[in-house]
Amino acid sequence: MSDMDPVFSIALRERADGDVRVEALLDGARRRGARHRRNRRLMAGVGAAIAVVAVLGATTLLPNGHGTPVPIGSAPPSAAPSQAESAVAEKPRPPVAAGLEPLTSGGTVGEGRQIHLDTTDPAPFLLEWSSGAGLESMRAIRGGGISEFGYSGYNVIVASTPQKLEDAAASQLAQLPGRPTLEPLHVGTADGSLRWTKDWAALAWPARPDVWAFAWVKFHDSVPDPKPAIDAADARGAMLEVAHAIRYDRVLRCTASFHLTWAPAGTRTTGCALWWGWTAGDATMTFTVPGGGAFRVSDAGPDFQPNTTYNGRPVQDGADGSSTVVDGKAFLVEPGDSAITKDQRLRILTGVRPGPATDDPLR
Repeated sequence: MSDMDPVFSIALRERADGDVRVEALLDGARRRGARHRRNRRLMAGVGAAIAVVAVLGATTLLPNGHGTPVPIGSAPPSAAPSQAESAVAEKPRPPVAAGLEPLTSGGTVGEGRQIHLDTTDPAPFLLEWSSGAGLESMRAIRGGGISEFGYSGYNVIVASTPQKLEDAAASQLAQLPGRPTLEPLHVGTADGSLRWTKDWAALAWPARPDVWAFAWVKFHDSVPDPKPAIDAADARGAMLEVAHAIRYDRVLRCTASFHLTWAPAGTRTTGCALWWGWTAGDATMTFTVPGGGAFRVSDAGPDFQPNTTYNGRPVQDGADGSSTVVDGKAFLVEPGDSAITKDQRLRILTGVRPGPATDDPLR
């Protein structure tokens, strides 16, 4: 199991025990999801530059010449506009970010650490986004909304350059088992590159001018499994379904409701991630320190079990991170690859204060 699966598998196990109201399923997934945050490296995961020769071989993700960008968000040529495309406006989402252009109107991937991705798919009950300079990701968990092609969740990365996409996608492909079959696949008029096995499928394609996309699904991720045998048609159908569901025509806000009263001198806010369920979300902000490396602060921590104090405040401290509760709300600081000391980590944590929504908690 990879680090993109925990919340999803928990939800499926709960559903397998019998009929469960979606609201109850969501609530359980959110509580357990908070405990998994320390192991989910949203920004670091999609941004890591890892060479995976065993998976990629001598090829690159995108076809030579990178193809011709296709207007994303339009239906496949054979499909009429669906109810999904009209229903998405009625699904709760984070507020629209004012003052930023969407990717369909010249906006830039990761601009302002805001969200330039969404989906016309009405099935997901959990959505997860991350956004940083030139790179964004989205994960959709559909729960019981199993596709006819045999998947229940999907992941998307977009990048501002082909190289950024190659690097980010490689770190995800490294977690997927088996040697895939490679074949071309057209997304509208764009030349895409499909990789698939009996367990997963992935597609890379040029989405728009200066927007390069990579998406993947895992099969056999539901109980019971509606598609025990996967063939090439399932892999093609799954990835085209995902690719045509992505919308790029608005910008959603990625904000956190806290600010930091202390951070090492020269620290910058460099990324935002949002875990969104039904009508509300939890945020994780990424902060880069001088000399490189980053730590993360989340406005939802694990079940709070204090084991020490710092400056008189109860703290739960561990090797992977530290959490505390301020005014009834939990906060979590993960050191990441920042090399901040334990004292610095605890000083950051005990200096977190709840506040109005902001895209930069250092202001």
